[in-house]
Amino acid sequence: MQKKLIALAVAGLVSAPVFAQSNVTVYGIADAFFGYGKMDDNKFTGVESGGWAGSRLGFKGSEDLGNGLKAVFTLEYGIELDDNEGVGSGASRSRQQFVGLQGGFGFIGLGRQYNPGYYVFKYDAINVIPFSPQFILAANQGSNIVAGTPARVSNAINYKSPDFGGLTLNAIYGFNEANQDNNRQAGDTAAVGAEYANGPLAIGLIYSQVKQDAGAIPTEKFNGVADDTKKEAYLGAAYDFGMFKLMGSYQIIKDATAAEDDNKVWQVGSVVPVSSAGKVHLSYGRTDADADDSDAAAWSLMYSHSLSKRTLAYVGYTQVDNDDNTAYSVLAKRTDETTGAPLFDEDSRNFLIGVNHSF
Repeated sequence: MQKKLIALAVAGLVSAPVFAQSNVTVYGIADAFFGYGKMDDNKFTGVESGGWAGSRLGFKGSEDLGNGLKAVFTLEYGIELDDNEGVGSGASRSRQQFVGLQGGFGFIGLGRQYNPGYYVFKYDAINVIPFSPQFILAANQGSNIVAGTPARVSNAINYKSPDFGGLTLNAIYGFNEANQDNNRQAGDTAAVGAEYANGPLAIGLIYSQVKQDAGAIPTEKFNGVADDTKKEAYLGAAYDFGMFKLMGSYQIIKDATAAEDDNKVWQVGSVVPVSSAGKVHLSYGRTDADADDSDAAAWSLMYSHSLSKRTLAYVGYTQVDNDDNTAYSVLAKRTDETTGAPLFDEDSRNFLIGVNHSF
């Protein structure tokens, strides 16, 4: 017995210096909601994963390399709580996975990482991203500046600056790794963002572009038009007045499908604390599309209640009002069940109630 104790003690002393310099954290989110959606005669009733935030399992860590330099990594994978799937499931099987260096110069990483456009949720009153007017309208316009899958960039180099008195910079370049002989930049993604946060005020400015080329670009990154550059610009702001927080954004989406003008999306919203644990979230947004009769409007009303530091309950309603040539929906299908034709000029009505737990 004594020999075993001595052996364990020696093993601990030998391994201690190695582990003392490393730090690995396991984290995640378990989120599910009951939802009901209706669009014309189409109806949805069921349990879905990822309302307030996408369910996930992640590992992140760092190692001190000395002189203020650290090696860092993140491995984060989506989980669908409602389906018979494991880790790495859903639309974002790999939410992010990268390795990099961090120091006084900031951060630089290699791998699948977030476009600066992912962080627009900072200027959105509706944290329940699939039900956010900004997400619904911008995603249906083909935007990469949304807090979802289109803002994740594979094969990417990402740089984040230190904090310069409240100002931070974020730049990314993703290689499509196709058409290397004829058009090496086809499908490449580039974006740069600047954010200023000081006290109650926060402002974000983002520019994103994708080199378009037919057959060489993931479907979520282009609208089927060859040899053109898709360009986007976004301005968001938030101000906390104490009694309520006002938030809003305006963005422009320009690609070859817009014959003359750009497609535009704007939204404004507010978060109002109503108790020490409860908040009311309200948002309204609209599109101004280049094509005739192709606009849409959406609004959301949510209530969130913190049951603890890690557990949150939420309930809400979202409605999308479509124009003559739009068929945007959230839960119910946007096509006729019998004919398969788009349900143009029909409202999409959606209700949800769910629980979010982080660990």
